[in-house]
Amino acid sequence: MDMTMQLSRTVKGQEEIFNLGHTLRPRHRQILFSVGNGISFGELCKKMPHCAELEAMVNDLLQSGFIQALRNMASPSQPAPAASRSPAPAAATPAHSAANLESTRTYALEFLSALVGTKSPAYRKMSEVQDLAGFNAVLPMCYKVIAAVASPHQAAEMETEIARRMA
Repeated sequence: MDMTMQLSRTVKGQEEIFNLGHTLRPRHRQILFSVGNGISFGELCKKMPHCAELEAMVNDLLQSGFIQALRNMASPSQPAPAASRSPAPAAATPAHSAANLESTRTYALEFLSALVGTKSPAYRKMSEVQDLAGFNAVLPMCYKVIAAVASPHQAAEMETEIARRMA
C-alpha cells in the first residue's frame, strides 16, 4: 500500500465511532479511530507499529466503506493545522459579535457533540460560555480536543467555520 495515501473516515465510519451500535471488532475500531481525516497510511503505520495485519485491516475498512482514500492532501489550498494559527477569531464590532456569538457557540457545540460527545470537558466548558471573552478563552481547548480525538483537519475545519461566522 502507498505510504503517502491519505485516509479519511466516511459517514459510515463516523457513525461507527460515535453511535452506540458497534459492528466492527475492537482492532478495526482502533484503526478507524486513529484514521480520523487526513492521515497518511505511513503515519498510521507509525501510530500502530505493532499491528502486523494493519494493511489488511485498512483494506477491509476501505472495502466495507468505513474509510476512504483521499486525493493528495498536500495541496497549497489545504488549511494549515489548527495549532499553527491564531487561537480565536477577531471580533468585528461588539454588536455584530454579540449577534453572532450564540449561533456560533451553537455551531461549536454541535461540532463538539458530533466528534467528541457531550461528556467532553470541552463541550461542558463551551456550553457554559456566556460572553465573547469566555468563548475566545474556550476555543483553543476545543480545537485541541478535536485535533486529538478526531483529526487536525477537522479542528482546522471547525476553526475556519467559526472565524467565518464571527467575521
